[in-house]
Amino acid sequence: MTARDAELLERLRRIDHDEIALLHRRLPAGARALIRHGQHPLRHRVADEDLLLDADLARHLPDELVDALIPPDADEGHVPLGRAWMQAKQARKELAAAAGAPEAWHLLGGLRRTDPLSPDVAVLAVTADPEGWVRRVVDTLPREVLVVAGSRGVALAADPEPIVVHATTPDAAPTSLLWYTGPRLHVRALAARATARGFTLSRDALLEGDAAVPVVDEAAVYERLGLPLVPVELRGRPDILATADAGNLPTLIEVADIRGDLHMHTVYSDGRDSVAGMVHAARALGYRYMAITDHSPTSRASRVLSLERLAEQAEEIAAVRALVPDITILQGIECDIQEDGSLDVPDSVLERLDIVLASMHESFGHSPARILQRYERVLAHPLVNVITHPANRSPGRQPGYALAFARLFEEAARTGTAVEIDGAPGHLDLDAPLAELAASIGAPILVDSDCHMAERLGRQMRFGVGLARRAGLTRAQVLNTGNVDAIRAFVAAKRTGRR
Repeated sequence: MTARDAELLERLRRIDHDEIALLHRRLPAGARALIRHGQHPLRHRVADEDLLLDADLARHLPDELVDALIPPDADEGHVPLGRAWMQAKQARKELAAAAGAPEAWHLLGGLRRTDPLSPDVAVLAVTADPEGWVRRVVDTLPREVLVVAGSRGVALAADPEPIVVHATTPDAAPTSLLWYTGPRLHVRALAARATARGFTLSRDALLEGDAAVPVVDEAAVYERLGLPLVPVELRGRPDILATADAGNLPTLIEVADIRGDLHMHTVYSDGRDSVAGMVHAARALGYRYMAITDHSPTSRASRVLSLERLAEQAEEIAAVRALVPDITILQGIECDIQEDGSLDVPDSVLERLDIVLASMHESFGHSPARILQRYERVLAHPLVNVITHPANRSPGRQPGYALAFARLFEEAARTGTAVEIDGAPGHLDLDAPLAELAASIGAPILVDSDCHMAERLGRQMRFGVGLARRAGLTRAQVLNTGNVDAIRAFVAAKRTGRR
């Protein structure tokens, strides 16, 4: 154990209850291991005060302690969005089995805000008897699962982060949802605004004097404070309350605005499901069109689409089109960008497809300037319609290419080539700052799922739309909120030089 680990562990043994969960979540793995093995006197103790399970305990601590414990750029313990989503889903299932299903579940914290790396994994159970529901959880779950428990919440052992589960009443749900969604600075600013207007904002209520102000949802809380509802994805912006106060909040894109998904994979490459399986899943989501875009021959995917099987795939797509006429099925491909910036599929093949995606999965050790040159060559190709996951990032694993992205987006705008916001948990790219930059420059933008499993098609699109919302994008700024005729026209314009 390092000296820092030992210091934090000793501090955890001595601190007050309201600091316990915060420090536990921030402890390095070595110190956490000691706690899991029982070397902590407060392990499994049910506290009278629920502060210890506050999803963002820092608001109860002095600023100097918060700054010392949680540096602004600290990513230690942060959970990739896809993993956080799956952990929360499993926790809800197990808790409902253990204590009974609450009236409603809500995601909280970074998970609700679509943070690519979530600082917490937290959910809210809404029930008429939150204390009783938590007692049933504590009495039913194995002791080794319970990291710490309070009167209205529990923290469950999980790797890499404990899952924090809060419980509240239906009347308190609007303020609890706002409080635990965070982030800390946003809630602190709202609480200060409430105080200035004669209210007190807490986890359990918006108070005017000693009386709770009736609020039916989060929008009503903001309205009482003289503000429009701030979308959860924008609450991390430091100036967002001033923007809201000035009436300048954008009307953000919604999942329901998406008319089609133009990036998905089937068993013809490394997907799990057939063409028909993906089509029926897309149709169930209400899409009017979709594109099958399997990996090209030189991709490092576990399976790829050979040029010989491309014709076979075309026949299968035609057969499914006849069976499911109420959704337009486009045949496309995800080509790999080669070391010299060429594509691994000949133009004579690409020109027969409905849409062409190009991806750079391999840097070949090139400098950012050389990578940008490869992109520029592809952007100039008249048959390439989309650059997928341009930064080739993977949250929690590698940050992606450090390119002159403004130049890339300028070329995308000039050539009429779309850049993609990719909802796959392994990419989540473009992230919000880059997507916002792309939109400001005027590059065409798509939001796609890059999905390899039919059952995850909707979830990954939801992630992609969440990224677009974090970037402040509206429906009008995303191509696939339009109909399929607009997509066909977009493809045709570049092919004919009419951008």
